[in-house]
Order: sequence, then structure tokens, then C-alpha cells
Amino acid sequence: MSQPLDDIYFSRDFPVLAEIGRWEAAGRIDGFLRPETISENLKRPLEEVIQSIGRLYHSGFVDAADATTFGGEDYMINRLTGAGLQESGLWPKPAVLSEALEQALKREIQAAEQTDPERSRKLKMVLDTLAEVGPQVIGRIVEAILKTYSGQP
Repeated sequence: MSQPLDDIYFSRDFPVLAEIGRWEAAGRIDGFLRPETISENLKRPLEEVIQSIGRLYHSGFVDAADATTFGGEDYMINRLTGAGLQESGLWPKPAVLSEALEQALKREIQAAEQTDPERSRKLKMVLDTLAEVGPQVIGRIVEAILKTYSGQP
């Protein structure tokens, strides 16, 4: 049986994603981000950074203009995608939102146990039903609720 290859996501690609995330969080200074800036900030070889950006771009984490030519790969980063925002930690993942809802319901169940057993029982039913639906669906529902109350479309 062959050995798996060494990880390059956490050792190379995620640090680049995190650097793009810092730029995104700072307000996308200068409108777009160049690989040379990331290379300089991370003190990593430019070619390695460009390869990481390519993998992040082709995996859907980064929105970039692909400026690749016969001379080699190159990208101008416009922004992180929704998946990139979640992966970098700038936006919560559906599973995190689902966990937050579950914890809130558990607190409500516990608080209602002594004062309103019927309410506690109904909340337990809600919690059980949510568990059957799954964290991805619940996370998307919570995300939609948050968007609605934040005024986003």
C-alpha cells in the first residue's frame, strides 16, 4: 500500500488563505492583492505562493483574475469567495451556526425544566427534530435568519 503524500494544505495553502483573509478583513487595500505582496508578508518563495493561490483559486476559495501566460502561473486576487471566508474563519461555517443554535436550545430547555415543564418538553422536541435534519441544513437556516435581520438580501 502506498503512503499518502505530505500535506500541502496546512503547510503551504492555508497560510496564504489566512494572509488573503487578513487583507480582506482590512478592507481589500488597493483593490486587489498580488502574489508578491503575500510572498513578502509570509517570507515564502514567490513561486510557492503562486502555486498555493492557484490551488485556492481552482478550489473555489479565492476570486482572482487568472493572469497565467505561457511564462507561468499568475493571479490578481479580487476577494475571498463565500467558501474562502468560511474556511479562513471570517464567516462562520454552517456547522458552527448549527452548534450555536443547539447550545441555545439546550440552555432554554434547562431554564424551562423547573418553571415550565411543557415548554421544556416542546423545546426538546425541536432539538430532536433539528438533530434529525442535520447541522448543514440548520446552519444554512440560521445563516438565512442572520442575513434577514442584518438587512442583507
